[in-house]
Amino acid sequence: MPRPGATPRVSETIARRIKRQLSTGKLSAGQKLPAEREMARKYKTSRVSIREAYRSLEELGLLVIRRGADGGAFIAKPDHNPVQRSLSLVLQLGRTSHQELTEARLLIEPPIARLAARRAGPAQIAKLKLVLEQQEAALAHKGHFRGHSLQFHRALADCAGNLPLITLMNSLADLTLEVVTAIDTPRPVKEGICRFHRAIFEAVERRDEEAAYRLMLEHIGVVQEGIGETIAKTLRSERGPDAVAPRTSKRGAAQADTFSGTCS
Repeated sequence: MPRPGATPRVSETIARRIKRQLSTGKLSAGQKLPAEREMARKYKTSRVSIREAYRSLEELGLLVIRRGADGGAFIAKPDHNPVQRSLSLVLQLGRTSHQELTEARLLIEPPIARLAARRAGPAQIAKLKLVLEQQEAALAHKGHFRGHSLQFHRALADCAGNLPLITLMNSLADLTLEVVTAIDTPRPVKEGICRFHRAIFEAVERRDEEAAYRLMLEHIGVVQEGIGETIAKTLRSERGPDAVAPRTSKRGAAQADTFSGTCS
């Protein structure tokens, strides 16, 4: 990104123009862009600048560069994974605290549940049900519970039909999964998570927006409280028997230094 007041490079100007054409619908997925020589002639610049512009757009996942006789620069199909990965990386590098993660989820996920109850179509509800049943089966057979649990939240976000919220939810889920990988969640907590997910699914299925919102809000809070003791025990074990354990509250479970419902 150019510094404030600095003159943008030619390649950056060209890349911005192509982005604008994408956002306005003048360019669509699969469409082939003109060859470097033709673009250089059009913009009265060098082929090097065009090549730099194309490469920068390829790095963003907006273009696909193919080699060979039938190659060239093609508009990529919409893929939000690069943005999601970038946001997850920003959160990781920023050392997002567990309290911050919980606060974000409390602000984002209950509205997602409400929108899901309002907007979910039959296919989305069927997918949400499948994810829920896979999670319940994983619990019953001691399978990989955590992945299915987070997948429920991703599927619920898809039901909401709001791209910014979907991207935020998926980034938070990525961060959540990384944080809790080493945690052994007690079975009673897992059972409680499944019960909440089942209740949230049923609220979405019957189009009860307020129930979906309230259940998700309570779900995150209850899981936070349920996992608090596990985290405190882990911290005490790592610090040694003489270490002072972090203070916990009935609802907070050491909010400033816990994993804050991240197994939900």
